[in-house]
Amino acid sequence: MLIRKVKTAKMGKENARCCQDSSFSHQRTNRGGRGEFFMRLATLSLASIAAVVISGACDPVTGTGTGTPPDPKQFIHVDAASQTAVVTLIAGHTAGPYQWNYNGYGQGALTLTVPVGWQVTVQCENRGTVNNSCAVVSDAHATSPVDPSWTTPSPQTGLDPGSSATFVFSPTRTGSYRIASLVDGNEASGMWADLEVVSGGVPTLTAAPQ
Repeated sequence: MLIRKVKTAKMGKENARCCQDSSFSHQRTNRGGRGEFFMRLATLSLASIAAVVISGACDPVTGTGTGTPPDPKQFIHVDAASQTAVVTLIAGHTAGPYQWNYNGYGQGALTLTVPVGWQVTVQCENRGTVNNSCAVVSDAHATSPVDPSWTTPSPQTGLDPGSSATFVFSPTRTGSYRIASLVDGNEASGMWADLEVVSGGVPTLTAAPQ
């Protein structure tokens, strides 16, 4: 059994994706003399202030919502006659205080229950500031999906911020699984939902009290 080394998401790199610092050249030049030097220095000061403001606005760790996640029921549609369900999972939902969540719920607080034999379509949307994915995995140590098709494309690379993808899965046996982001460090930071495959009933999407 392969055991994945658990890492938390790397914040420094994500901050670099939000904004880049301006740099000031210290090379000597004969053009412009002191006037050009002081003009460049003033430009550097304004750029530095702007960089601080921008970096605070695009903090990848903190969400931008009220901290009250929405009712999970609005993210699932069930058709009992055809035994199909459509589930929307929003990675980095802004309702939560941190973006490592699906639909505002992280660390397995969101639970998708699916009966054996049902066909479930997962619509995965990435609203975070870093790449995220959605994949059905066996447990916290899994490095790949249970089935190659039960995932968004390239789950270790993930979906770019603002993009989305869809996949379909149909479980054939009961058990406890996860839907997780397999981008390095994301699952360990809380990007996973509980998946319970049961013998009967209808699919449900519920959440533990926050």
